[in-house]
Amino acid sequence: MLNKIFIKIGSLIVIIIGLNFIYSYTLYENDLAEKCEQIIEIQNSQASTDIFYFGESSNFNVRENDSIKKYISEITGLFFPSLKLTTINKAATHAGIYKYWIKQIDVNDHKPKAVIVTLNMRSFDAAWINSKLETQLQESIVLVQSYPNLINRFLLSLQAFDNKIEQQRESAMLKDWSTTQLKFPYTFKYKTVREWDNAMGQGSFLREDGSWDSEKITLACHYIKGYAFNISENNPRIKDFDEIANWCNKNEINLYLNLMAENIEYADSLVGKELVFLMKQNRDFLVKRYSKNNCTVVDNLEKVDGLEFTDQTWTTEHYGYKGRMIIAKNLADSLRKQFSKQYKKAY
Repeated sequence: MLNKIFIKIGSLIVIIIGLNFIYSYTLYENDLAEKCEQIIEIQNSQASTDIFYFGESSNFNVRENDSIKKYISEITGLFFPSLKLTTINKAATHAGIYKYWIKQIDVNDHKPKAVIVTLNMRSFDAAWINSKLETQLQESIVLVQSYPNLINRFLLSLQAFDNKIEQQRESAMLKDWSTTQLKFPYTFKYKTVREWDNAMGQGSFLREDGSWDSEKITLACHYIKGYAFNISENNPRIKDFDEIANWCNKNEINLYLNLMAENIEYADSLVGKELVFLMKQNRDFLVKRYSKNNCTVVDNLEKVDGLEFTDQTWTTEHYGYKGRMIIAKNLADSLRKQFSKQYKKAY
């Protein structure tokens, strides 16, 4: 009886291995291209790539009236014409996805000389962590989990991933805004984002006739919800960036975290010094934590003027050409320390 059981189990294992082999060499690439084309791009470009640039919409968003519509990564590449800089983009992407992309780099095949990863401060906030786009992002990396390809496909068909509905994510976001205590080194009258947002929404800006300036009030509230938080070790994005930094360090690949510019000017004029303090404190936390080993934090936080932001009624890291050029040049200056011989002045 035991022999029969072992034979059946062994046969089942052999069948699964065989099916996994067949799937891996037939349908897997098509499924991967459908769910996460960025992985295919990494695999197809690795052999010729010197530098990978991983980014979200901050990299590729351009203004309609821009005379030059090059991405931040493309402008950066102009400073190093003899190097192949490969850009991998996807809107709303964050470190929790980048870490899977990076691990698709086969260091035993052709190791890149450097990896640039977009460091977006808002990706640490409750709204982005609980974004309605998160389910789609999580679905995109199921096929590259550390299981056999056939098992990953089975998990995908069962939707066995972080597959919360929008209402669940919104509820988590609202709970964070209502319960997480804001920390200042001095007394501040608002304890949570919800308290601060509610106060700002109660006629904080008035027109000359005494009526509420709804546009300014709405924008100020967006800034509070987008930037009023304290980054700590418990933030899931910190754990993701730690994983990225550790992987690059282990594989002896220089890592550049490209910290995006935020509209400090509008944050100050619309909300005030307390919000600016939080933004700068979070920047300092990130710079201190990751400026070690083979990692460089490229600090662009205060580099771009308010009018250079494409979205004037929302909080995004989208810039006109001048803003993209400023960030690209700052990044190129950091890369120049590693690639001094390949550097050519482009602007």
